[in-house]
Amino acid sequence: MLETALTPAAPRARLAYNANGMRSVSLDEAVRTLADRGYDGIELSLNAQHVDPWTFSAADAAHLRETLAETGMTACSLATGDPHLLSEKAFEPALVDPDPAERARRLDLLQRSVRIGVLIGVPLVVFSTGTRRPEVSAEQADVWLDEALAVLLDTLHETLDAAGLPRGSTVLGIEPEPGFHCRTNADVAVVLERTGSEDLWLSQDLGHCVVEEEDALGSLSRHLPVTRHLQVEDIADRVHAHLVPGDGDVDFDAVGRALADGYDGWISVELYDHDPVHRDAARRSEEFLREHFPCLVRPSDALDLSSLELPAATVR
Repeated sequence: MLETALTPAAPRARLAYNANGMRSVSLDEAVRTLADRGYDGIELSLNAQHVDPWTFSAADAAHLRETLAETGMTACSLATGDPHLLSEKAFEPALVDPDPAERARRLDLLQRSVRIGVLIGVPLVVFSTGTRRPEVSAEQADVWLDEALAVLLDTLHETLDAAGLPRGSTVLGIEPEPGFHCRTNADVAVVLERTGSEDLWLSQDLGHCVVEEEDALGSLSRHLPVTRHLQVEDIADRVHAHLVPGDGDVDFDAVGRALADGYDGWISVELYDHDPVHRDAARRSEEFLREHFPCLVRPSDALDLSSLELPAATVR
């Protein structure tokens, strides 16, 4: 046996960019643009431009996997939060809509999303609960949400089994959203505990946390153990408008210190309204976050053994 005194590498997070901020270009071009910029991955977005839930095919998935392989990129997540997939009214219908037919429409969309996610091979499919109407109690909304989650988990397991893939290769994530039934990390954590599934996780959004929570950094840190994915953007004055990191008042150095304490999941920039300037937004975000998040390293920053003075090897 060859023994050396190398110290194991610390956990590292990887950086992605959400394709919902690049809708003016093809998905193929989005992948290549981000690879050239130095990103590790791309967060896919369910929308008519890139991943259309009604037309996306096995051939589309195969082409995407080829592009990812050519560029060394990873599709880290499939986000399903496009506001107008089902209605001209943003994010309607919700999973907690009082009309069962409307809840069924949202559930059908998310089932399609789960099947597409497995087809592509993403490790995570992310969704939100939607808004709870004033006439609906929180308790009733929880009942409807739990029913939907049971169906989605069954769909996930059936799809993985049919594809011959192991459980856990794709999981589900709930993202808190300002004004939604689940609007904070703690709201989602309660759902995770109630459900008790190893295939259901929290997908945090830093900006949403800043907008909704008085102790955003504390909430971020407390919920990292149940977090599979983190979206980031800057926020100014706790107004829900996504800004390029560095353009608002979020303390990214403090966030970076919190993440450096062992977070090794994906960090994805979400700038859905920066499409006209997506190249500049992607460049600035990548440069800023790698400077302020010590947990992030470029793929090229692999350990170079040639510069190390190794102790004499001992052979047994």
